[in-house]
Amino acid sequence: MAKNENSNFSYMTRRIGGTTYKVKVVFSDTEKETMEDKILRMIRNETVTTGGTCGIIDSPQMSRQSERSAS
Repeated sequence: MAKNENSNFSYMTRRIGGTTYKVKVVFSDTEKETMEDKILRMIRNETVTTGGTCGIIDSPQMSRQSERSAS
């Protein structure tokens, strides 16, 4: 088996707004970092690489009612 191959994985599909995301989640039997640690590390790294800016939207970008809103 090649180093990057791993049979211990799953796919997760989520629809957010008009976009469908398919994410491959790979699990490691030897990794010591927890999922929470990994997510926090990715958030910290993103903050460092973007200079702390996150592109805040000042006004709503949707012209139609939210799917979760009561009609």
